[in-house]
Amino acid sequence: MMQDPRPINTNIKTKLINPEKEKPSRWSFLKILREHSDLRLFYPEINPNAEVYKMRDNLYCIYYDGIHCGEMWCYLIDGPQKAMLIDTAFGLGDLKGLIHKLIGDKEIIVCNTHCHIDHVSGNSHFDKVYCHYADQKYIEEHQGKDVVDEFVYDEKGELGYTWFDANDLPPFTPYEVEGVENHHQFDLGDGYIVELIHLPGHTPGQSGYLDHQTGCFFIGDVTSAFGSEAWDVYPEFCTINALRDALQDFMPRLEEVSGVFPGHGTIDLHPKTLKYILDTANRVIYHPEWYDTKVDFFGTPMYAKFIYQQGSDLKYTKSAVIKEEDPEEREF
Repeated sequence: MMQDPRPINTNIKTKLINPEKEKPSRWSFLKILREHSDLRLFYPEINPNAEVYKMRDNLYCIYYDGIHCGEMWCYLIDGPQKAMLIDTAFGLGDLKGLIHKLIGDKEIIVCNTHCHIDHVSGNSHFDKVYCHYADQKYIEEHQGKDVVDEFVYDEKGELGYTWFDANDLPPFTPYEVEGVENHHQFDLGDGYIVELIHLPGHTPGQSGYLDHQTGCFFIGDVTSAFGSEAWDVYPEFCTINALRDALQDFMPRLEEVSGVFPGHGTIDLHPKTLKYILDTANRVIYHPEWYDTKVDFFGTPMYAKFIYQQGSDLKYTKSAVIKEEDPEEREF
């Protein structure tokens, strides 16, 4: 068993037993935030598995230790009449009770950035969730305790990443999934708009949610692409090229963004982070063979190109890249 060489001291119920290799910039951010920040709210009598950080007047960032991969963030926007929850992680403990502690008895609109199990397993706490239409069928078809068990337990039936109390998993009850189009607008009351922005690649329907009022942009997972499988309905959305095109389309709106909030790791990043990811995607598309390192991403061999100033990388398989000519090498 691998021990975390520099643990972050916390009284959260879950415990890391085999953590990922330390990422220096991410670790230092989380160390300060979780041990020393007065933004932290903790309600162990309601949910001892989750910590909450109030990053804006009406924005609550809900932290979970990842039980399949790195630390997880869910985001709760407290609108004038309704609240929006973006992603549900594994939903350990009383997630719904924690939310109502924060925002009262308002209606909750639940949205998923994408279909991966570490972002949607808590959906069972709710009756209905929204997502981009390209991920709708994947979320509909991957409901149930057996799906979670396959990811969090190893071949010996033991937990491989984080210890958690299996009794804290949500009840796995069916829920409705509604797919929406790119740029769909959710109204939280009095014209308070949150817009879905399609940022594909990691999954066909991977999307961000842009809060028009605060400029907070909740981007999910935009730092890897796996390429399409035979069962993919939307293979055109499974490439680095698709991510690049979506980011390029969004660039004229970059000034609308006040902070970037990914699904994992360091949050409230500078808006220029999106430009750095775009630049990295172009470098990969022009020269996929010029990778910085090879990685094993949960059993999938991938290449990785470092993202400038982010402390992270853009991971890709060969099938996830449609190589294009580098404009800097063209002869005019």
